[in-house]
Amino acid sequence: MESLILLAILGFMVAAFALEWMPIDQVALVCLALLLIFDLVTPEEAIAGFSNPAVITVMMMFIVSEGLVRSGVIATMANRLASFAGTSKRTASAALLALSGSLSAFINNTAAVAIFMPVAIHLAKRFKFSPSKILLPLSYVSIFGGACTLIGTSTNLLVGAMAAEHGVPGIGVFTFAPMGLILFAIGLPYTIFLAPRILPSRSIISSLTRRYHLHAFLTELKVTSASSLVGTTVFSERTSDRFQLNVLEILRGKEKISQNLRNTAIAPGDVLIVRGSMEDILGFKQQYNLLLLTDIKLRDSDLNDENNILAEVQLYPRSELEGQTLKEVNFRRRFGCFVLAINRSGETIRDKVAMIPLKRWDSFLVFGPRPRVEALRETDHFVSLEERDLHLHLASRWWVGALIVPLVVLMAATGLMPILKASILGAVAMIVTGRLRIQQAYKSINWTVIFLVAAILPMGTAMENTGLSARIGEAIAHVSHNFAPVVALSVVYMVTAVLTEFISNNSTVVLMVPISLSVAQGLGVSPMPLLMAVAFAGSSSFLTPMGYNTNAMVFSPGGYRFADYLRLGWPLKVVFWLLACLLIPVIWPF
Repeated sequence: MESLILLAILGFMVAAFALEWMPIDQVALVCLALLLIFDLVTPEEAIAGFSNPAVITVMMMFIVSEGLVRSGVIATMANRLASFAGTSKRTASAALLALSGSLSAFINNTAAVAIFMPVAIHLAKRFKFSPSKILLPLSYVSIFGGACTLIGTSTNLLVGAMAAEHGVPGIGVFTFAPMGLILFAIGLPYTIFLAPRILPSRSIISSLTRRYHLHAFLTELKVTSASSLVGTTVFSERTSDRFQLNVLEILRGKEKISQNLRNTAIAPGDVLIVRGSMEDILGFKQQYNLLLLTDIKLRDSDLNDENNILAEVQLYPRSELEGQTLKEVNFRRRFGCFVLAINRSGETIRDKVAMIPLKRWDSFLVFGPRPRVEALRETDHFVSLEERDLHLHLASRWWVGALIVPLVVLMAATGLMPILKASILGAVAMIVTGRLRIQQAYKSINWTVIFLVAAILPMGTAMENTGLSARIGEAIAHVSHNFAPVVALSVVYMVTAVLTEFISNNSTVVLMVPISLSVAQGLGVSPMPLLMAVAFAGSSSFLTPMGYNTNAMVFSPGGYRFADYLRLGWPLKVVFWLLACLLIPVIWPF
């Protein structure tokens, strides 16, 4: 009965993850509560995940990565790469992908993609190709790179920690490197040479207003001398509440007024740039006797000048704005600019954007004064999707932050101290040397990942307590008994690779590590090859946007569709599976 209850909870978890019924960390907490309700784990086992070495190490590495990012070293490298890309589109793309993938082996790959995504979009504009040709490859190479080291991805850290708990030692910083580098060497040329041929040109790059289909929703209205708007303000007339539209600018002769609009009295002859549905715009026009300038189509250049800017940003996962509406956070007053449209999973939302609950990786088209938009990009809430001059962001004593990361890797790789100890000391060093303020360190931690991993780890314990993992492992071992152990490895890899596309890489690993250990015990072989299969399969999410953070991150900016992931990802999925079956037993014998 306990096994049946656990299977039901697992079924709920898979469905909730795949269908996005609720945020993934919330799903994990609900499952943790169900395990407690049905006494499948003890209270002590339920909270054990929060003190797990892998969870603490992941937390510390978030801080270490943030310190390196804030030093400006990586951003400056990315900027230099864009500046010296030369005249070859392929050379520039190859350099970008190789650098991003290499750095992902040592820093959080979400941070790496956040830094290199604006550079990739800049290169696409420079060489006149669609960003869809390079953004998904950028996500893939970050996955390849992260799989090369213990600290490159939380997946590998989980495998190492869970293996040690079950008496399987010997997984160090570069244990994954032999196989990881082979997969990187295969995957990198694929993303450079074949991906541009496979991926369609999805995203329009010439104009943000065209990309967000705003030409019909941004309109100019001229104020006549007979209009009742004369002498009033947009605030006193409550235009945003009564008509669900925003006045973005007032054009008065050659002057463009975009700041302090709420206190600016409207004069005859003023031209109002407004955003809203055509129904609301026409109602506004008729109410106040305005002239609709239908012969003018607004473009990016009409909105960008020395004072104002049209820009695109993306909501970061750690932002407290997630789940709230723009109206609830008082976006206009808080950040000093307008959100004209939201792009979510390829769908552009232009109507009543202030009432839409925000989701992670939503892309926003924002308009406002240049200083306010620049300040918006610098907050912890958003990732800029446009390249800026990054030379000014090289912090003083930047070399301190750049030195701490290799020292952490060196200490752990040489065995001078465990990775947990090295990561804690590295995080503390980032703070005491002034590379990070303590508040920045708190904000740098992706609490979604921490709570997801900590809350899902007891699921693996419950599988062992109920004997479910042993039963599944024995079944796989029984089927594979008359064949070579590589057949069992093949099955474990494929099951892990399928699950990781729908329930996240960390959750998949937590479920599959106990099963792989049971398979090894049933076959009487070393568990190391099977653990490596779980690790690499868990980091092979190429078929869906929700399987891996970076895949979701590039979905909207690249203008992708679900089919694009399938089209580009399935050859990698198959090739990596075959290579794993052939090479893992050679590198880590049974």
